[in-house]
Amino acid sequence: MYFRLAILRLARFLPDKPYVYLFYWARTGRILHLKNPRGYAQKIQWLKLNGHLERLAPYADKYTVREYVQRTVGEEYLIPLIGVWDKFDDIPFDDLPERFVLKVTDGCEYNYICKDKSTLDRAAVRAQVEAWQREDFYRLEREAQYKTSKSRIICEQYLEDDSGGLRDYKFHCSNGEPHFIQVDIDRFTNHKSGMRDLQWRRVAISPSLNFGDTDADTPVPKPKNLSGMIKIARAMAAPFPYVRVDLYAVGSKIYFGELTFTPGSGTVIHKPDEAEITLGNLINLDAYTKPLTL
Repeated sequence: MYFRLAILRLARFLPDKPYVYLFYWARTGRILHLKNPRGYAQKIQWLKLNGHLERLAPYADKYTVREYVQRTVGEEYLIPLIGVWDKFDDIPFDDLPERFVLKVTDGCEYNYICKDKSTLDRAAVRAQVEAWQREDFYRLEREAQYKTSKSRIICEQYLEDDSGGLRDYKFHCSNGEPHFIQVDIDRFTNHKSGMRDLQWRRVAISPSLNFGDTDADTPVPKPKNLSGMIKIARAMAAPFPYVRVDLYAVGSKIYFGELTFTPGSGTVIHKPDEAEITLGNLINLDAYTKPLTL
C-alpha cells in the first residue's frame, strides 16, 4: 500500500486519464475497468473523467453551497456562519467564540474542531490550515468539481448532539430520491460507519476501509426527525443524477453538512461484493450526458 501511494505522489504531473487509473490501483489495489463499469467505486472513477463535474463546483464548495441550501430548503438548515476569510491571518481569533469549527472550503476533511479556545495552539492550527490551502485538491484526487475552486476558510458554530459528538447522516440519493442512509460517528477519533434503509433497518453494506461497525459497538438510535431529514435530502438532491446529502440532527434541529458527488473519490470498496453493484445501480451514467436544471 505504501509503495503504491509513493508511486502516486510522484505521478501528479500525469494527465487525468492515466492518473485516475493509477490512483484507483494505488488506493484500492484493484485494476480499473471503465468500458462498462457496474460497481460503485468504478462508476465514480468514470464520473471523474466523463461526468462534466466542473459544473458542480458551486455545490461542492462549502461556502457557495450555502446559497443553494437557502433557496432550496431554507436558511434555518444552515449551520450558523461566524465568518469567511481568504487567508489565516485574516481570522479575528479574539472575536471567535470559545468553541467553533474551521473549514477550508475546497476539498474533503479539511476541518479543525475547537472545543476550548483557551487551549488553542494557533501556530499548529496555522500550519495545518495553510497546508490545506496550499494543497491542490483537484490534482490530488482529480475530482473536477474542485478544479476551479477558490480556497477560503469558513468558521461555523460548533455543534454537538446527545452523543457528545456529532453523528453524520449521509443520504445516498439517485435522481432526487434517497435510498440509503450512511451513519458515521467519531469520524476524527475512532471512525465507525453503518448503512440503513429509509425505515432505519440495517443494510448489509460495509465500507472496505478500516472503519468499525456502528451497530456492533455503538448502536445508533433512529433520529426522531428522520422523516424531516429524508424530506430535506430529497429536496437538496432533486437536480442531481447522484449525490450524497450529508445532514446532522441536534435536538429537534436539522442542519445541512455538505453535498458530495464523488464520495471517497471512488476508493471505498463496499462489502460484500454485491454491495458494490447495489450502490453502483444508484448512478446512471447516461444522465451525466444531459444538462442539469439548477
